[in-house]
Amino acid sequence: MYQIRSRQLARLEKRALPYIKQRDGIAEQWRKLRRGAVAHATVLAFVMRYGNPQIGAPLAEACRRVAESEAWKACCEKFSDNCKDFNDESLFEPYGRETVSLFGDPLRHVFLPTLPGADEKDKLNRVFESAPPWLLWFTFADYTAKLLDLNLPDLPTVTGCERSKNIFHGWWGLPESAFECRPWPYGTDREPLVRTDLSLLGLETGQDTPITNRERKRALANSASSDRSHDLDWPELISVEWLQLDFTTQMALLRREGYFGGEERRHPEFCGTDVTRRWRRGGY
Repeated sequence: MYQIRSRQLARLEKRALPYIKQRDGIAEQWRKLRRGAVAHATVLAFVMRYGNPQIGAPLAEACRRVAESEAWKACCEKFSDNCKDFNDESLFEPYGRETVSLFGDPLRHVFLPTLPGADEKDKLNRVFESAPPWLLWFTFADYTAKLLDLNLPDLPTVTGCERSKNIFHGWWGLPESAFECRPWPYGTDREPLVRTDLSLLGLETGQDTPITNRERKRALANSASSDRSHDLDWPELISVEWLQLDFTTQMALLRREGYFGGEERRHPEFCGTDVTRRWRRGGY
């Protein structure tokens, strides 16, 4: 009887494995999205504070004013060894996901602490609540707010305005262009971007096993509802010590930690480890 039950359990585990991988893969993508959303919210708050974005003017002009600000120069000075983008103080071009991700963690260290609020979520919540609706709508910050459970001001005044599918596909990068309040060409009922719909992010399972559309929609819905719960941890902040290391040193430490090939280990920063201290005493 024991052998029969073991074989039954083994068959069930084998059948369930594709669905477990599917669930874990989607959950990991949601985790990365939330981390990108925090970077997006932080960079957008920084632009609001130091760039003074104006409706009808290209957002690139606000980013240029940010690049000329003392706050950005101080950030560049503190993290200049991290990446070439911080070596040129005139460069503040958060127009792509990679750049927003690059700027996100340093600004979480040097900028968010200057804002009122009990923690990062509270600080960003206050910024979003008082932000210009047109700017949030234009930059798809309503998606950011939904992922991070942040409050938004009333948006009905702008939801009737068309917004770009190209900007949506590039979110969480910021647009360079200007916001123009043009009505949706075919009305609001036929345009999915009229409302915030996280299923439009088009997450893929990353698995080779084919599944039906109904199974995929159910998996997406279950993952989205669970991973945006209030019990989930806020995306972790990488330490200043790690961010101040130059790129070559970072890569060398990660390889010694087994992050690329060999024995799989967790990223030292996400284990709460002081990389520089371990490195100096030969911990790698």
